[in-house]
Amino acid sequence: MPIQVRLALTRLVQKQPDLQVVHAGPDSDGLAMQARRLHPDLVIVADSCLSVLETLARQYPVPVLLYSSTPLLQGILPQTARWGVYNAISPLPGESSAIEGWQEEVLYKIRVLHPPLLSKSERTPTPATYAKALALPRGLVVIGASTGGVRAVEELVKELEPSIGWAVVVAVHLPAHFTRALVTRLQRATLLPVEAADTVSTLEAGKITVVPGGCNMVVQSAHTGPWRIWQLVITDDPSPSFDEPSIDLLMRSAAQVAGAQVIGTVLTGMGHDGTLGAQAIRQRGGAVIVQDKASSEIFSMPNSVIQAGWANKVLSLGNLACYINEATTKAYASQRLRAGAQTVYR
Repeated sequence: MPIQVRLALTRLVQKQPDLQVVHAGPDSDGLAMQARRLHPDLVIVADSCLSVLETLARQYPVPVLLYSSTPLLQGILPQTARWGVYNAISPLPGESSAIEGWQEEVLYKIRVLHPPLLSKSERTPTPATYAKALALPRGLVVIGASTGGVRAVEELVKELEPSIGWAVVVAVHLPAHFTRALVTRLQRATLLPVEAADTVSTLEAGKITVVPGGCNMVVQSAHTGPWRIWQLVITDDPSPSFDEPSIDLLMRSAAQVAGAQVIGTVLTGMGHDGTLGAQAIRQRGGAVIVQDKASSEIFSMPNSVIQAGWANKVLSLGNLACYINEATTKAYASQRLRAGAQTVYR
């Protein structure tokens, strides 16, 4: 990475009170080893270092921002997503008048993974709000399905750990009058609380919220006292695939507010709903898992995600919950070990 770019990135990151640069090197030699030693939450690399990303992904999986001194060739991001690349930074502008806009772009792409911390006074809990904080989710699990999806979702949630600290949102292509029946079936299948979303519903850790049939909903960020919360709200935005509820709109919005703390799950179904949502999740550092062909009633939706290159894992229906349980537990342990976001770039 050019020295002027490294300096610009270093100065920008160091101005942020909750971000830290743990290493800045001129080349990619030993990148995976440095990552294992320093445990960064994000790596920024130049496009000239693509050859080391496969090793990095194997030895220390971490979200990666790509820097290129020229506009990226079409298809680079989908091809490198399997190595953790979730977005790219535009070339550093030569005109001083354009630097501020470039800095805003860089911070935005970092902040989708690491939202800014609230001030100390804002983080001080009061008795009235402390109980609310206990239910704040550490991440979002978004489950989307269509044909054959009711049984698939039922089997999946049955195996979710009751102690899961993430909110779970379910969207199945069904008419509105089937929503109550779906909620009832899921309530019988799991120890986790299950409810249908209202016009505005707050997402809580360890609770399954079902998007009603016949409408589209998105995740939005809001505040209650000193804490940031996530809400599920109705939207008039049309579904890109014409299916309702739209899995694409739901996953896109989840990625926008929760960044890397999203696990998108695409189950059996006809069509391609969920593919654009999976892309948004991967480009912001989250994970996407899909149901395999053998256990799917209709393989179209999972296969669309696979063919587009956005699936981290292709798993049988019986193994999807195992992945979610393990991933959410590991994410929590990682958050506890690191007090602030750290960045290493090459």
